[in-house]
Amino acid sequence: MKSFASPIINFLVLVGLITLSGCGSSDSNDSSTQPPPPPPIAIDYQLIIDDSVSDTLPGIVLAIEGPNKSFIGSAGLSSLENNTAMLTSDVMPNGSAGKKATALLAALLYQQGLLDFDLTIDQYLPAELLAQIEFGSEMTIRQLLQHTAGVHDYLDDTTAGDWFDAIIADPTSLKTDEYALQFALNQPAYFSPGTDFHYSNTGYLLVGMIMDQVLGEHHYRAMRELVFEPLGLNDTYYNGLEKHRGEIISGYFEDDGERLNTKPVYENIGVADAPLVSSAIDLSKLIRAIVTDTSVINDEVRALLIGNENLTQIGNQLFYGMGMFKETINGKTVYHHGGDEPGYLTSTLYIQDTDTTMTLMINCNLYQACESKAGDLIDEILITLL
Repeated sequence: MKSFASPIINFLVLVGLITLSGCGSSDSNDSSTQPPPPPPIAIDYQLIIDDSVSDTLPGIVLAIEGPNKSFIGSAGLSSLENNTAMLTSDVMPNGSAGKKATALLAALLYQQGLLDFDLTIDQYLPAELLAQIEFGSEMTIRQLLQHTAGVHDYLDDTTAGDWFDAIIADPTSLKTDEYALQFALNQPAYFSPGTDFHYSNTGYLLVGMIMDQVLGEHHYRAMRELVFEPLGLNDTYYNGLEKHRGEIISGYFEDDGERLNTKPVYENIGVADAPLVSSAIDLSKLIRAIVTDTSVINDEVRALLIGNENLTQIGNQLFYGMGMFKETINGKTVYHHGGDEPGYLTSTLYIQDTDTTMTLMINCNLYQACESKAGDLIDEILITLL
């Protein structure tokens, strides 16, 4: 079964999709002979998302913000059962796009002296638990956040099916990090800590549990006090544990040709690898803040998350820091981390060169028909930005 939290929305806007051609030069010094540049082409983003809605792709919210572009719009339905229109203020689970919030909170606690990223995690978690994790006493918090610990991903193809079957069978009880972790226990590691890179949601579960330990309570309260409120994320809350603060929209997933509404399941899951329920505007605020904010996030914290010394190269022009990818696309520096859950797709990025954010939320995911249409839409939007 496919992993339910793949880390990267497919950024297929490289050489084959966008070609940048240089302008011809002239030996003449008379600038008056040069034709004026053509005016920028106005992009009708509302038309793009309206045209993308279908029986397969129910609803969309798109937010773009930058010096030369500003758009917020929605299309389609947030609930097929109730025929409810999608609104720009709607919120939904954002999957792994929320890892940046977990990493940011951990970095803020590091700055306060509550966490040491380079201690092995046996200094924080009990030996009987770590005995069920290969190399459990050898990995550090830094390695967990950077996906270099080698710990088995509970959403690996070999174990994701068990996780999904369990949450479908019991949709109403709250599932936290400890619950999700059971699906990664007594599984082989990918490698010994610090020797390679392998994306693992389990690492963020363990970081969540470590933060609970040092705080003496669940870390969702600290995330609100140190991240959500200072950054003005007024439409964001910790999934499952703060469900009283809002209601997620419906999300649609197909299994053996049957369409399922996964809202009753995912409104009760609160895990540190996918902690956020948020709006498109708030997600854009968050990613912009991590890269540019100076009021809440200082240079030390930013260096931990995305500083060059803390980046791991995982592909051509592609790096991972803590909770965030950094990639060079068509010569532009792009920070991004999307999120996938059954029924919910989030793509969010910040283009440093143009000071532009883009967040796209769609309420279907992780079946071929939806992924195909969503991928086409993402490509169409990214071509206009990159």
